[in-house]
Amino acid sequence: MSQERVMPASAVPLEELSSWPEELCRRELPSVLPRLLSLYQQSDSWIEHIQILKIIVEMFLPHMNYLTLEQSFFSQALPKTVKLFDDMMYELTSQARGLSSQNLEIQTTLKNILQTMVELLGALTGCVQHVCATQESIILENIHSLPSSVLHIIKSTFVHCKFQTFSRLFSRRPILFKSS
Repeated sequence: MSQERVMPASAVPLEELSSWPEELCRRELPSVLPRLLSLYQQSDSWIEHIQILKIIVEMFLPHMNYLTLEQSFFSQALPKTVKLFDDMMYELTSQARGLSSQNLEIQTTLKNILQTMVELLGALTGCVQHVCATQESIILENIHSLPSSVLHIIKSTFVHCKFQTFSRLFSRRPILFKSS
């Protein structure tokens, strides 16, 4: 008989978690979710944040109880997710100021920030789709962090776009017309 040492689920590397079968995710949810949320809170890396958030949403969210979504996931992860999005928006705006066709480094940085933002939006979309797909009646207090977080991000995006459009319009030189 094999004497293999079995690693506790809470110590499994992130890369391995993303390949777990559905039944293992369901069974190990109570032990793995606190670890993932702790890693999410402690991480300073945007890439790691997104990786952890995607694992939670794709692998574990489908197995969470609707009545405890707010307490067990949304209230713990979404405030930091919104802050992450705001930080990315700030960095995007800051980096874009130095953008020129010759500055390939800034172009690459902007592309990477935008890609990370798309992945974050994908994870939030997964949360919204999960809540909308339920056949059970959802009480707003059981998910109140989700709508407020999504609305904040949508508003921030459009305010940023509106500001950028208007600042471009007004920063151009005026067009002079000849009177006839």
